Amino acid sequence: MSTGTAAERYVSEGRHAGRIVLVTGARGGLGSAACARLAAEGAVVVATDLKAPDGALTDTGGELALDVTDPDAWRTVVEAVTGRYGRIDALLMSHGSQGPECPIDEVPVDGWARTMRINLDSCFLGLRAVVPVMREQGHGRVLVLSSIAGRDGNEAMAAYSVAKAGVIALAKSAAKDVARHDVMINTVAPAMFQTPLTGDLSPERNAMLLSKVPMGRIGQPPEFAALAAWALSPECSYTTGHVFDLTGGRYTGD
Repeated sequence: MSTGTAAERYVSEGRHAGRIVLVTGARGGLGSAACARLAAEGAVVVATDLKAPDGALTDTGGELALDVTDPDAWRTVVEAVTGRYGRIDALLMSHGSQGPECPIDEVPVDGWARTMRINLDSCFLGLRAVVPVMREQGHGRVLVLSSIAGRDGNEAMAAYSVAKAGVIALAKSAAKDVARHDVMINTVAPAMFQTPLTGDLSPERNAMLLSKVPMGRIGQPPEFAALAAWALSPECSYTTGHVFDLTGGRYTGD
């Protein structure tokens, strides 16, 4: 057992034993931490990323390339996973892109479209591909990465904020569609986390965002992974369509 942070110490060994978990954005700061936590709890993790190699799936999981904006790529990955394991017990969509950082009247049209495609359209495609599998098998857990920007709206980040707000609405709607099939679909809305994504923002922007966090510190990926591990487990049995706060106290109401 790790002697690191509390989020790392309290690993629930065996909670995900033998469960098939598909993860997007698996090479990112949050995705990679979640993959490690899920594997430590016994999951068979299929880690996907745009830059991942197309490898063979084994009894312990593997890596697959996935362009989340391509419906055919989603179909190929889902077929590969179900063909090898026969099911998908959980899906974590932890991919994303920051998008333009500028006032609304300066946002380029192609930058807006790209931000929507990567952050929102991709999640629609993922749910469209995976939900039928979960509905047919009669169980499933989905957690989708949103952002505090999707709840509060961040200054000079209109495209990203709108896309992440759309993710919340998408998950809430989809959750109602499949609630009777033991398929839980939730979102998580982090504030600042120690990931490469923060490097895409200016120092001034990072300082401003951190100033809004009452705990006065940046979040760490293992803290995201701890929440994801629970939300993707059978223990999450009566919570669906929910937005999990992961903001160090920044968010205080709807």
